[in-house]
Amino acid sequence: MNDEEQTILIVLELAGIDINDLVRKGDTPEGRAQRQNDIVQASVFLSNQFSKLWRQKEVHFDIKIDASTFNVTVRDEGMTLPVPLRRRSTGFRWHVSFAWRFTYASKGDYKNCILLLEEPGVHLHPDGQKDLLAVFERLSETNTVLYTTHLASLIDPGFPERIRISEVIDHHARVIDGIVSIQHGPMAVIEARLGLSGEHSSLLGNRQTLVVEGGTDLVVLNKLNALLGAEGKGMSPRIYLWPAETASKTPMYAGFIVGMGWDGSVLLDSDDAGIKAGNKIRKLYLKDAAEGQGTTFRVLHIAEAAGLRGKNEAAIEDLFPDDFYLDCVNSAYRINIKAEHLPIDGSSMIAKRVEAALMSDHQRKLDKKLMLGEMLKRFDTWHSIEDLSPGTVENAERLFTSINKVFASPGQPRRR
Repeated sequence: MNDEEQTILIVLELAGIDINDLVRKGDTPEGRAQRQNDIVQASVFLSNQFSKLWRQKEVHFDIKIDASTFNVTVRDEGMTLPVPLRRRSTGFRWHVSFAWRFTYASKGDYKNCILLLEEPGVHLHPDGQKDLLAVFERLSETNTVLYTTHLASLIDPGFPERIRISEVIDHHARVIDGIVSIQHGPMAVIEARLGLSGEHSSLLGNRQTLVVEGGTDLVVLNKLNALLGAEGKGMSPRIYLWPAETASKTPMYAGFIVGMGWDGSVLLDSDDAGIKAGNKIRKLYLKDAAEGQGTTFRVLHIAEAAGLRGKNEAAIEDLFPDDFYLDCVNSAYRINIKAEHLPIDGSSMIAKRVEAALMSDHQRKLDKKLMLGEMLKRFDTWHSIEDLSPGTVENAERLFTSINKVFASPGQPRRR
């Protein structure tokens, strides 16, 4: 049988339908009525099973059988017109095929299986690839998932320890347990996932690189460095800021820097996520440093590095006084939260305290992008350190001093 014929039998068996029984029921009016009821139930079952592995949007499948004709149509949530499955995109059909075949192979249990996949998701658009990565993450809780890929989007920076690079040298293959290869092909994929171009990679290899958690950290540090740098209180001009996506993604950036032998550090929030990421970096990449192997990579946390006293947790926003951030929030959301409205127990991070007040009093979540936009409006009016809110200069100066100090520590970076 061809793939389409195999899929038909898989769909029927998944739905609990016997093809010979369907044919027999077509001989009488009562049988045809029962057959239609069976088909409706089967369609609901297939839709529910698919929803377990597909989170982009809700879809409904309908099995259509008329005499010798078998067809499956798909209807998106909110749409009234069903479309034949064969007319949907190649990527969507691939995902459907994967979901149904895996459901069939695992007998619907989704556990104790080993999935071997070659280049999954090549037909999916970027959001679909991201969704597929989330599917693999859920499946890996009860299964072993192994797949090959040349897609940077199917590499999760939060788990660099899962990556294996396959190299072929003089017609012999070898597998590297790590994220640095001597060959261009694998490195092109890794560098693309980290947002690097060839020129960028060369730049980092000749600078001191500070990984930060994300874009907000990058913007804030660059602005404060520009103002304090004019007074001789900023970071060393040799330091380059490299933003990751979140704290959980920083271990891959750290592993890349360590593997390349560059001089680097990471600046993390002083919260659970930042501490967890820092511990993971130490465990994966800094064991040699503890044994005197000369690894030139350091882990910094904002509260300690900036000397933010009384802060059990801190992020980049905590370099500013609470009133500054509250003013940004009130302007962005057109509300009037005051300092006394903020919770005093739990986290000391201003962003977390504000979000708690937003949720309890206004049923709204804190939008970090919206907040960055409000902060940028104020940044544009700052031209010297005299324009900064009280305490900001002192906090930023202590942070930059800590950063400069770790990069000035003894030890020469290893160069590839």
